[in-house]
Amino acid sequence: MNATYFRPRRLGPEIKIEDAVAKQIPYLFPSNGRFSWMARSLPLGASMPDLLIVACNPQISSLSDFGMLDAYILSYLRSVGRVRIDTIIERIGGPKKKILRCLSNLIEANVVIENSSVYSLSPSWRDILSEIITVEAKVKNWKTAVEQAVRNRVFAHKSYIALPTHIAERIRTEPILKYFGIGLLSVNNNNVRVTRRARRHQPRIWAYYYKLAFLAASHFTK
Repeated sequence: MNATYFRPRRLGPEIKIEDAVAKQIPYLFPSNGRFSWMARSLPLGASMPDLLIVACNPQISSLSDFGMLDAYILSYLRSVGRVRIDTIIERIGGPKKKILRCLSNLIEANVVIENSSVYSLSPSWRDILSEIITVEAKVKNWKTAVEQAVRNRVFAHKSYIALPTHIAERIRTEPILKYFGIGLLSVNNNNVRVTRRARRHQPRIWAYYYKLAFLAASHFTK
């Protein structure tokens, strides 16, 4: 799977761990027929995961002609459910005409539903990204990797750390991994295996979720 780079590659021993995992992504995390996209060093809020894998539903390509204001609208609708236009304008900010135009285009694309001047997301767009997985690669400082993996949970369904096999085997039963549901990948040269499965949970910051959706859409329509 080819990756989209968002920062220059960092020199250091972690590169070998990261590359080994990246090569095995289709086997470690099968897409099962869904569109799948991988990013490296993508900044999202306070996080910049080494690897980020997004599995998308096919209609993601409908977002290719939309912009970031549309993403903010979708994230707000995902958070509140159903809402009137005046509330959208108040919370999103910006000119009313521009927001109305965005909503009109989203309705035409079957992304947003309007009923008696009340707006909501189409059901299929509430979970347009069916799975977001992040991986943090480290050679030895596993506690730092865990801290980064915990931060990634605000937008990821599953968060992993990748470590050399001898460290992964030693820490596989650490309580902190179970507490936060962090997954563990064991890396031995180019051999990568899942030592501990990550626990799935719901992303909490929808602005990041729909930013990812728009980035994925631009990838699939190039």
